Amino acid sequence: MKRSLFKDNLEYLISVFLSIVAALIIGALIMAANGRSPGVGYMALLNGAFGSKYNLANTFAKTVPLILTGLATAISFESGIFNIGGEGQLYLGAFAAAYVGFTFQSLPKGVGIILAILFAAAIGGLYAFIPAVLKVKYKIDEVITTIMLNSVAVLLTDYLVNYPFATVGQGKMGATEMIADKFQFTRLVRLSTLNTSIFFMLGISIVMYYIMKKTSWGYDFKMTGQNERFAKYGGVKTEKQMIVAMVISGALCGIAGAFEVFGIHYRFLQNISPGYAFDGMLVAMIVKNSPLGILIMSIFFGGLKTGSISMENATSIPSELVLVIQSIIILFLAGETGFKKKIKNMMLKKKKSEKAVKDSAKSAF
Repeated sequence: MKRSLFKDNLEYLISVFLSIVAALIIGALIMAANGRSPGVGYMALLNGAFGSKYNLANTFAKTVPLILTGLATAISFESGIFNIGGEGQLYLGAFAAAYVGFTFQSLPKGVGIILAILFAAAIGGLYAFIPAVLKVKYKIDEVITTIMLNSVAVLLTDYLVNYPFATVGQGKMGATEMIADKFQFTRLVRLSTLNTSIFFMLGISIVMYYIMKKTSWGYDFKMTGQNERFAKYGGVKTEKQMIVAMVISGALCGIAGAFEVFGIHYRFLQNISPGYAFDGMLVAMIVKNSPLGILIMSIFFGGLKTGSISMENATSIPSELVLVIQSIIILFLAGETGFKKKIKNMMLKKKKSEKAVKDSAKSAF
C-alpha cells in the first residue's frame, strides 16, 4: 500500500516537473517568435527573483499570501467542500485588521497585533461559514455561492473605504486611515516588502501541516472529502467536518488579508489583492493539496511574479508571459491522467507489436 502510494506520488512529481519544463519551453518559443532571446529573458527572470538579497526578499514576501490562501484551499478541498470565495474573505479580513489598527491605537503593540489577526480570522471564517451552512443544510452549490460572495465582499469594502471610513482630508483615494505606527510589521530587508509576517505564516503552516497530516481531525477531513458516505459509516460527522474546514479556510484567507495591511500597505486599500486567493488555489491544486508542496510551489510562483518585472525591464518581454506559463502548467496537469493513459496504451501496443514480431520470427525457424 505504502509502496503504491509512493509510486503514485513520484509519478505525479515527475508530471509536475515535466509540465513546468514544457511550459517554460513554450514560453521560450513565444519569446523567440517575438524576436526576443529566451536565454536573456529567463536569466533576467531568474535574476529578478533570486539574484540579490533584495530580490529574494521580495520573492519571499510574495509567498506569504500564496501559502496562506493555498493552505486555505487545501483544507476545504480535502474535506470535499470547495471554497472559491477566498478573495472575498481576504478583503473582509484585511478591512477588519485595518479597522483594529486605526481605531484601537492606544492598545499595547502585541495586544493590538494579536487582536487584529484574530478579528481578521473571525470575520473571514464567519464569511466562509455562510456558504458552508447553505451547502450542508440546504445542498446549495458552494462553488456558486462563494463566487457570488466574492463580489459582495469586494463591493462592500469598496463602499466602506470610499465613504464611512475614507481617508480624511485627501479626497476619496480608496484607502482608510493609516494604522498606528507601532502595529506595523518590521521590514526585514531594506527597501523590500519582506516583513515579520513571514514568521507568523511559517508558524501557521506548521500548525496546518500537523492538523492535516498528524491528527484524527486531518484524517476525518480527508475521509470526508474522499468518500462522504463511507466516512459517515465510520462514525465521522461529515457535515460538521465540512463546516469546520470551510471556517478554517476562510480564517486563513482573512489572516492573509491582515498581513497585507500590517506588513505591506499599513492601511486597507480598495484593490488590496491582485488575486492572491485565486493564485493560492492554483498552487494548491497543482500539488494536490499537499502542505509541503504548497510551500515549494508558492516560492516558484512568487519567483515568477517578482522576476517577471525584471524580465520586462531587461528585454521588453511583457510580464504577463508568466500568466501564460502558469496557465500551461495547469493545462498539462489537468490532462495528466489522459496523457498517462495515452502513453501507457502506446507502450502496451509497442510491446504487443514487438512480441508479435518475435513470435513470427520464432515460428519462421
